[in-house]
Order: sequence, then structure tokens, then C-alpha cells
Amino acid sequence: MSFSDFILAILVLVGIACVMWILDLNPYSKQLQIYSESCDNMILENTYCKGNWQDNPIETFIVNHDAAQVSFNLENQSDSGVYEGCEIQDRKNWACTDELTQQNITVKDGLVIYAENNDRRQITRLQWLQNKALEFVN
Repeated sequence: MSFSDFILAILVLVGIACVMWILDLNPYSKQLQIYSESCDNMILENTYCKGNWQDNPIETFIVNHDAAQVSFNLENQSDSGVYEGCEIQDRKNWACTDELTQQNITVKDGLVIYAENNDRRQITRLQWLQNKALEFVN
């Protein structure tokens, strides 16, 4: 194997790893990160954002299938907690009820099911990275 073949192999492996990270394709992970935005001036009649979409802190959920629990944490914040008594299929499909607020949280195929008339929307990791790059450039 020549040096150029070695470098090409490394670049291909790095590319595959980047695609797997961006698309969140790690089948062995118990962690799910949710990237979302909130509208600073939402018109709720037709869910049109008249203002600007602002990135929210990244929500990290760690699924414990054996204990039927999902722990959660917000990026750069000490707020964390645990949902108990959850119905869990896998890290991207589960449903829990918050005992304190009696609110349901449902994740289906890695997407949080928000209430209708909500000023939040979920975005992909790639969209989030693009937002961060644009913030850095501006």
C-alpha cells in the first residue's frame, strides 16, 4: 500500500465517520441529542414565524431500557432530571410522562412530538451546525 493509498483510506474513513455523526447513526448509543429552535415572534394561527428562529440549548436524553427511565439534560445548564415509567422501544422511540407537570413527552423516530401551536421546531444536527457557522461568520 502506497502512502497516497493510505491517505485516501484515512480520508474515506473520516468522511464515513462524519456522515455517521451528522446523521446520528450509531446503533450502540443510548444517547439522543435534540436540536431545536424557538421563534421570538410566533403567529400561532398558522404557525408562521414572523420574527427570527433562535437556537435552543441542545437537549440530551439518555435512555435506560432496563429501568424504563430516560434522563435528560440541557446544554450548558445544570437542569437535569429523569423521566420514570417510560415506554421504551429504543433510543429514538419512547414515551414518558413527567410526574411533576403531568406532561407527556414522546419521541418517534428521533423526533420530539411537540404540541400543535408550539413556538418550537426540531432541526437536524446539520442545520444546527450551519446556524453556528453563520453566527461565527456574522
